[in-house]
Amino acid sequence: MARLTVRRIELPDESAFLAAHGENWESNFVFAHYFDSLARGKFNRFPALLDEIEQGINLPPNHVPSTLLFAFEQSGKIVGRVSIRHVLSPELLRIGGHVGYGVVPSERRKGYATEILRLTLEYLRLEHGSLSKILVTCDDDNTGSIRTIESNGGVLENILVAPDLRVGKRRYWISLRSTTN
Repeated sequence: MARLTVRRIELPDESAFLAAHGENWESNFVFAHYFDSLARGKFNRFPALLDEIEQGINLPPNHVPSTLLFAFEQSGKIVGRVSIRHVLSPELLRIGGHVGYGVVPSERRKGYATEILRLTLEYLRLEHGSLSKILVTCDDDNTGSIRTIESNGGVLENILVAPDLRVGKRRYWISLRSTTN
């Protein structure tokens, strides 16, 4: 696997972003939050819009401040993304969690998700020191995400089963405190 960097999107990343965004994503997965809705599909507006969302400016109803980072290979290709919610609304506490990640469909099964989550945990330890642990969730039938979360220290709290869910939702907590202290 190529070495990854997880960082904010910048204007020179437009072609890499559009290639990743244009992949054949599942209909229920949003690769680039706010790109089609608030940025209206205009990339030149997207990085500044993400800065506003991170600061809690002009948030849509029921949204929380969040940071959207993209996973880049050394070549500059985007292979995934991660959304970091700074606080948990009741719905995020129930099924969404602090962190949501996705790997570009053509780049799956290469270990990228595990590396993206590992790099995200490093980022959170440096940038969000007030958080001692984070919630990460996945569907109960998503064996790849289960392995990714557990290999990054996820401790299963429960599996939520509810009429509004297609399958159970696994709820994991990951400590952000160093284990070497």
